[in-house]
Amino acid sequence: MSSNGFDGVVFDFGGVLITPITTLLGEIAGWHDISMPEMLDVLMGPRETSTSDHPWHRCERGEIPTAAMQEEVLPFAEAAGLLLRGDEYDRLLCGEFAVHDDVVERIARLRDEGYTVGLLTNSFREFRAHLEAHVDFSLFDVVVDSSEVGCRKPEPEIYEVTTARMGVDADRIVYLDDFAANLDGARKAGWSTVHVVDVATALDDLDRLLGVGVSS
Repeated sequence: MSSNGFDGVVFDFGGVLITPITTLLGEIAGWHDISMPEMLDVLMGPRETSTSDHPWHRCERGEIPTAAMQEEVLPFAEAAGLLLRGDEYDRLLCGEFAVHDDVVERIARLRDEGYTVGLLTNSFREFRAHLEAHVDFSLFDVVVDSSEVGCRKPEPEIYEVTTARMGVDADRIVYLDDFAANLDGARKAGWSTVHVVDVATALDDLDRLLGVGVSS
């Protein structure tokens, strides 16, 4: 047990280990002359809602394949007054991203320092191999993928599953994510959180929580 109050650190994938999907969402929003947040709500569903029947959320829970989303999202687009081209998800799931090497390096150091390190990601079954081709999942002691466990952030169950698999008390876990709703779910589960807006700043915030460079 560490002396700083924490024994486990959990990382989100998109927007933390890799560049955020909002970059592609912004491009697609430009096709339709709407804002990125508006396009996010149409294609990815409401982020503040823990449970939803939106196809993106259903796919993240492993209930439907990614190939079904373009048709399943049509009622949601229509409700928003949007006529889709038909290739929005092809572009959104094209797999273009860059890995944040400084985060990967920090994960390796955390394990060397004795922390239990986890990955908690909302993802799709079909995307897993692509993710692992870019980031070595053996970096983590625990990997919790929403499409494998049947629940997604910010549903309470996924934090419970992660806490149990980490083998660390909830109040001794720090979590890094770029979506506020996911962080809110983590705090409700008893975790401490770091909001990732800028990766370098977030790593500094993590170091401060862990007491890195602070003499006793």
